[in-house]
Amino acid sequence: MSQSNHKNMKIIICMAFSLLAMSANAELFKWKDADGNIIFSDQPPSKAEADKLESEVIEESLPHINTVPALEAHKIRSSNSSKVKTIKEVYTSLVITSPTHDSEVRENSGKVQISIQVEPINFAERGDELVIYMDGLEVAKGANTSILIDNVDRGTHEIKASIVNVRGSVLKETEVTRFTLHRFSI
Repeated sequence: MSQSNHKNMKIIICMAFSLLAMSANAELFKWKDADGNIIFSDQPPSKAEADKLESEVIEESLPHINTVPALEAHKIRSSNSSKVKTIKEVYTSLVITSPTHDSEVRENSGKVQISIQVEPINFAERGDELVIYMDGLEVAKGANTSILIDNVDRGTHEIKASIVNVRGSVLKETEVTRFTLHRFSI
């Protein structure tokens, strides 16, 4: 966008806000300052300012503006919280089924199978995704409820999973599952 178009957009936006802010039958004053900037106001320029202006002040009468009262804040909060509650209740179960909590996994190759149970199972059809984390890092995202992770270091690890919507908001998440991987070393 060119600089003059950008300036014109600013003027239009300022004028729109000025129109909205004024009451019915209010007067609008428009003038150019010494730098050539167009000024809109519901107050005329001061006498000293008006004497310095390059062009005359234009006084206009505005048409009646219809207004609608805003919703009360507590009504907005209660309606939003019920929507959030309804969305979160869509998923009745989200559980890590493998490995089980505080289990020991013996796998010399370091492969760990992670399985998640989601109910209802049609989360992908809704546009939501399953995100699986291990040790705080995302290891999988999508529609797969079972993944195989290769070359996991021996030691204790934490797994967590979440269902997220297209905006990235968490709709449901699991408890953290801890497991210990044992690998034979020479």
